[in-house]
Amino acid sequence: MKCTAMAALVFAACLAWGPAMGAVPAEKPEKALTRATATAAVDAVGKAGIVQPTDKAVKAVAPEPDDQTGKADKSDKDGKDNKDSKKEMPHVPTDDDCVLLDSLDTLTILPLQASDFYIGSIHHGDSQAKVKRIFGPPTKFSSSTHYTTMQYNDKDLKMRFVFRNKTADSLRHGAETRKAVIPGAESMFLSAGTNILIGRDVRLKYPAEVLLRQYGLPDSVLRDADANVYYFTYESPRKDVMYVFAIGNRRIERVALMPVRPPYITGDEPANRMKMGERDFTLMGFGLNQPFEPNKYNMWTNLVKRNNSNFWLYGDYGVEVDRRNIVQKVFLLTNNAYTGRGATLGYHVSTILALYGRPDRIEWGPNKEKSVDAYYYDSPYQKGVSLVIIVRHNEPYVDDIILTSTPIKNIQDPMERYGLK
Repeated sequence: MKCTAMAALVFAACLAWGPAMGAVPAEKPEKALTRATATAAVDAVGKAGIVQPTDKAVKAVAPEPDDQTGKADKSDKDGKDNKDSKKEMPHVPTDDDCVLLDSLDTLTILPLQASDFYIGSIHHGDSQAKVKRIFGPPTKFSSSTHYTTMQYNDKDLKMRFVFRNKTADSLRHGAETRKAVIPGAESMFLSAGTNILIGRDVRLKYPAEVLLRQYGLPDSVLRDADANVYYFTYESPRKDVMYVFAIGNRRIERVALMPVRPPYITGDEPANRMKMGERDFTLMGFGLNQPFEPNKYNMWTNLVKRNNSNFWLYGDYGVEVDRRNIVQKVFLLTNNAYTGRGATLGYHVSTILALYGRPDRIEWGPNKEKSVDAYYYDSPYQKGVSLVIIVRHNEPYVDDIILTSTPIKNIQDPMERYGLK
């Protein structure tokens, strides 16, 4: 789409009169997985598990125009198309809408099993001999009373294993106040080695979306604001080990397989993981209808004043603050920022439906080349607060993600989506 939301913000930023000293303007958003890059990504990672959109799903999102010029038909132009005219406002999905959503919900992710938790064929509790048999002699070796460390450090492999040494038989059995101590591999850390298989058919440098499509909804998505690195975590059903995937520049940069422990531990698993919690209605650490702290997480790059509101731009995301200094809207600007469930710009719509389920309300755009649809996930915790995922009408990919407490008057106009018009 030529008139993207970022273009609107760049235009608005030209009107800003308070840029930060030495700040770099917000970068142009990259689209993570367009049709071409999605195919290239799968080829590059050896068919890593991205489910390509079916013809049925594509046709459901992208109805064919009447002619080769791509123009909408007359009924659409004149507003006489009954389907479009009835769906100009956000509404609870009808039976027809559900049929369409079901045709887009093409991704099936099996629940994780304990057997999915390994790195390079090494599972929790495996012996040092098995590691040496697979990876050869270590570059570094150290041992203490309770632990032994083996480290591999060369051009193609950077990996560290921490083994629990043999212990007293009495400690090998759990008790009410402690867990059983299991000798063997306790923690594994992989930071280089793109040929090393990580559990369910993922490897280093795979796109974050591939991870989500293979492993499903993370137990938690944490962010290191200083390094702008995200951590997607997955706990084993046995609750003995967990994956911690470090996501940087939209790809898996590092991974650890280690015992479940703070700060990554998520506590008791809810009865229904798909049920959205309060944290799902925050974005980039900001909640709506809360006082705004300008430098809470990052240094802002531009400030736009419009309609009695301040729009603070941080490069990867933006925040709208009203004249009372209360947060009214948070929105993503690039695909280098993520929601609390790991979603971002450029994801396939089937990934969104797998992460969030069916929307509470939906707004279909007209059958035009540049139009978009809006999926509304409404907060049960704050009245009027919604996470809105904007999807391209003729392509099943995410165009915008907005957390808002004010209605969007016109989702088709990028300026109005953010309240800049």
